[in-house]
Amino acid sequence: MISSTIAFPFFLALADEGAAHPHSWLVEQAHRLTGLSDQELPGHVVMLLIAAALCVVGFKLLVGRPSVDQPSFGQQIVEIIVLQVRDMVEQSTGAYGRKYLGYLLPLAALILVSNLMGLFPLFESPTANFNVTLALGLMTFIYYMFMGFAQQGIGYLKHFTGGLTAGLMAIMGGIIFIFEMFSNAIRPATLALRLMINMFVDEQLGIAFGTIYQILAPVLPMLLGTFVAVVQTFIFIQLAIIYLSETVPHDDHGHDDEPAHERAAHA
Repeated sequence: MISSTIAFPFFLALADEGAAHPHSWLVEQAHRLTGLSDQELPGHVVMLLIAAALCVVGFKLLVGRPSVDQPSFGQQIVEIIVLQVRDMVEQSTGAYGRKYLGYLLPLAALILVSNLMGLFPLFESPTANFNVTLALGLMTFIYYMFMGFAQQGIGYLKHFTGGLTAGLMAIMGGIIFIFEMFSNAIRPATLALRLMINMFVDEQLGIAFGTIYQILAPVLPMLLGTFVAVVQTFIFIQLAIIYLSETVPHDDHGHDDEPAHERAAHA
């Protein structure tokens, strides 16, 4: 699951926007080594590959050799993060939360690292490109739709009718079904636009401040960029959790009785 979570966006992100713009030194070296042009190997794909490699290598270096009796400092940090995400998921999905961690944790790591890359020289933020964020949005859409049918079967379609399936109320349920299907269909685009716009603006502000403060380190833009990167990762994952909560059978939500649309409004 972890490998598919990290690898899947690359195949969807290969469509380039077609806008020519200067790339970082790392992207230019990748083009030189592979002999591929920017159209054949877009810069955002190169950066996404680097982000995935950083996730894998960074996780290995941080955790080291896992130990139950004497966990390292890095392992304790990872365990704290995992527990926090698990608690956040279980608040919305109940006991089903742990089932989704294999998808949500590597997804969060990939988005966070991708967001932060734009703050450092030689790197570009792949999540500032719509192709990448759309791939992540589509991947999340496919995953929660698959989990919905896997856990509820064909009965998952009742979720899109508001439960109105009997008698004359079925007519209203059919209308609701059409609107719900449309709402779900545009979710990948809304996820993608929200993340891409915020990271693109943050990256452009970083470039502008970097030009102004050529001697002094732009500490404020770095802090602001880090804050935006973390917040945008949290928002993307929280929305994914809300969508996944809709796939859980109603009787298995545990103590969470708040309707999904109210959780969305709160988010």
